[in-house]
Amino acid sequence: MMMEEEYQSCWNMLALWQGGWMSVNGNPDVFIFQGYDSNYYLLAYSYDKEYGRGSFSYYEIVVDKEMYYIRMGMKSHRMESKESPSTLHIAGWGGYMKN
Repeated sequence: MMMEEEYQSCWNMLALWQGGWMSVNGNPDVFIFQGYDSNYYLLAYSYDKEYGRGSFSYYEIVVDKEMYYIRMGMKSHRMESKESPSTLHIAGWGGYMKN
């Protein structure tokens, strides 16, 4: 039963993170959503003003022992709430505020 409670608490946190997040330090804005396969994903959007075009990339959010992270190639970037549910920090990317 303990394992099931931990599993539920991990998914509850991800459910709270769903939606749009705006970068506070100029990194790509992100959107967190649950896919058809019930996994959670992070969609990053950046816009290049010089060339007038945007680009998207998406990453699966991995849960491991109540730690959340995304993998970009060989690197893993940890995700965590800071001080309130409306603030998110992604290691290597910086802080985000809920839209």
